[in-house]
Amino acid sequence: MILVVAVAGVLAGCVLSIVVGARPTSPVAAFSALFAGPGGGGGGDLSQVVWQLRVPRTLLALAAGAALAVSGAFAQAWTRNPLADPGIIGITAGAAFAVAVGTTLGAVAIGSQALLALAGAGAVTLVVLAVSRRTSDPLTLLLVGFGMAAALRAATTLLALQDSSVLDGMRQWIVGSTVGRSGGDLAIVAVGLAVGLLIAAAAARPMDLLAMGESTAVGLGGTPRTTRTLTALAVVILAGSATAAVGPIAFVGFAAPHLVRRFTGPSLSRMLIPTALAGAAITLIADVLGRVVARPGEVEVSVVLAVIGAPLLIASVVRMRRSRPAVFA
Repeated sequence: MILVVAVAGVLAGCVLSIVVGARPTSPVAAFSALFAGPGGGGGGDLSQVVWQLRVPRTLLALAAGAALAVSGAFAQAWTRNPLADPGIIGITAGAAFAVAVGTTLGAVAIGSQALLALAGAGAVTLVVLAVSRRTSDPLTLLLVGFGMAAALRAATTLLALQDSSVLDGMRQWIVGSTVGRSGGDLAIVAVGLAVGLLIAAAAARPMDLLAMGESTAVGLGGTPRTTRTLTALAVVILAGSATAAVGPIAFVGFAAPHLVRRFTGPSLSRMLIPTALAGAAITLIADVLGRVVARPGEVEVSVVLAVIGAPLLIASVVRMRRSRPAVFA
């Protein structure tokens, strides 16, 4: 059921993303331009708009959303915290800060940006892992993550304000948007998604075993240390590559796993594909909404997702305070 709904959401988002933009177009004209091909054919200028702007933007939102959603699902299982999200607990902020440092120092090449984002995400992930192993209270980890994210965002902004050229280069990226991205950005997140999904698929069943308890997992042939390492690596690669491509975006990794888990249960093996599709659909539809809510201007996808995701997070915290679960289930 959830898989069908997620696929339908992705398809609907793709249709809307091709049709909706700053330039009003009819669905017939937009898809005629799409089928005319990148060269234009009978589509004229609209073919260039569709193929050079809307198609890459659609693919970027799909890939980034899927990467962040799967990263969030594994971060929640890894920390045993239903509130964990790469954006909320500071992982994407760490990636953004590392890119800001690299931009300030002149390391702005596509490959360097990706490596910097992964390094920043990895550093914050180690801190989050250390905190999660010392406390079982989900809100403690959330507060630590919020604090780290706020500090890193402030430091990133400070670096950007020191140099006008750095500010210009990071102005749009630092907000979290699919606008104005290049083919290199799409390649970064596509490679990160492919590699991250492979690692996540390898770690999913061992993580399901580990959720039963460490001694049970060992008895069934699992290796907890290797499992946690693979999971952390998947989270870093998925969140870091998405952040390198579109900038810091929160709440996708929180919302998508929660929606999917209601239908599949907590098993990561069953959640993996539906969560990726749900994250892709949520991000793409949020990107489309951002194009229409403030015409002729545009609202970045990260802002739209924050408006939608913040109430969901607050509701989850209130519900958790009332039930006070002992562990993540």
